[in-house]
Amino acid sequence: MTGTSIFKCFILFYICAGIVCYSQAQDSDATVKKLETKLDSLINHALENEHIPGAAFIIVKDGKTLLKKGYGYTSLGEGIRRVDPDSTIFRIGSVTKTFTSTALLQLVDKELIEINTDVNNYLTSVKVPTTFMEPVTSAHLLNHSAGFDELTGRVVYNEQAFIPLKEFLKDRLVRVRRPGMISSYSSYGIALAGLLVEDISGLKLDQYMKKHIWEPLGMNMTSMFLNEQVENYASWGYEYRNGINIPQPWEYYHTYPASDINSTVADMGKYLNMHLNNGVFNNEKILSAELAKLMKQPQLRVHKKVEAFAYGFYEEDAHGFRTISHGGDMRGYSSYMAMVPEKKLGVFIVHHHEGTRLRYAIMDEILKTFKEDRQETPLKPLIEKTELDKLAGHYMWTTYCHSCVDGWKPNRQELVVNDDQTFTIMNRTYKEIEPLLFKSTDGMRIMSFVENETGVIEYMSLGGVNMFEKVD
Repeated sequence: MTGTSIFKCFILFYICAGIVCYSQAQDSDATVKKLETKLDSLINHALENEHIPGAAFIIVKDGKTLLKKGYGYTSLGEGIRRVDPDSTIFRIGSVTKTFTSTALLQLVDKELIEINTDVNNYLTSVKVPTTFMEPVTSAHLLNHSAGFDELTGRVVYNEQAFIPLKEFLKDRLVRVRRPGMISSYSSYGIALAGLLVEDISGLKLDQYMKKHIWEPLGMNMTSMFLNEQVENYASWGYEYRNGINIPQPWEYYHTYPASDINSTVADMGKYLNMHLNNGVFNNEKILSAELAKLMKQPQLRVHKKVEAFAYGFYEEDAHGFRTISHGGDMRGYSSYMAMVPEKKLGVFIVHHHEGTRLRYAIMDEILKTFKEDRQETPLKPLIEKTELDKLAGHYMWTTYCHSCVDGWKPNRQELVVNDDQTFTIMNRTYKEIEPLLFKSTDGMRIMSFVENETGVIEYMSLGGVNMFEKVD
């Protein structure tokens, strides 16, 4: 082949490659535009029909912002402003727990704390009671398996009534189960993780996060507590009651490491990109790659096929994807953060009205856009079957105050065994696929059970935060 022929081949190759890249870019742009249209329709319909004042979301992928939008209004009445994804501050609720987990792992990175060592070796302001022989470690705090009771009284509505964290936790670290047994969603465990950060670093948690997380990431609209910036840019909380959107009071949490961050969706996009890029964003290293990866990996589960708790996050399976997620609820607000590590895809959603499911509908639409066809592994025939009668009875969500005389308790959920080797609970019917492992007949849920050394059922798990204890 002559030099001229080789040159022509190279030119042809680059032209073809350019056409392919341009075509892929067009396809990508068209996909994003189609998704935007669907989300606009979904969100605007929900805002109108559910009377939600405002909402915002951001989607990041491969280190870049794919889509970022605000809808509706920050507040109602005088001084009404439209939601701006770059400047409107929302309360993110329990998504705060992931920041506190990140901060504690930074101390592990700096070798200031060992993740599997008794936290009493590092705490200076309080001590964990020695109720059980096994000590509580940082790993237990991060995967919600420390076994603390979920006492009431964590929130007040007057700043003067706020109790400093070390004083609040001093007599409230009540242990109700051995650490490491199960993941039971715990605000007290993460609150203690925040106190560990304060005791070891010598800084208040908000000061620590500002210096070591928010400022390095350029999260300039993110903070804790009520402050001047929040007052100027906040989207205030609302709940819809009796045909009216009622403004909600500001919640002051004594357990603020679990609940109290305020942020914009633009800032949350930077945080997502850091975690998706294994601890680094814009050349700022927040976590080592080792710990950033570990933070997103399964740390505790009742069965390998049931969604696990990671460190600060929990797993969720949807549309064939394994997501690493965390939701947040406060008076007037709902939020949700999720990552699909295999796609380098991250989403943060926030809107008014506590407990509202719009955030999950938005996430569902996003995942459907990136869904790939996947074939399920055929199930092997069961050789030994569980005696279903031992599963029958009532179950309650584990996250409530066991030691309180009075106070809120979750609804009792009854598991009823059917005549066809299935059982029904919470409006779904389940069939056994492995010993003590069950799948709902609609294919949407997988559940497993934990038995004690004598074979008595103690817990039922739907994965992540959905852990239930057998109560009869």
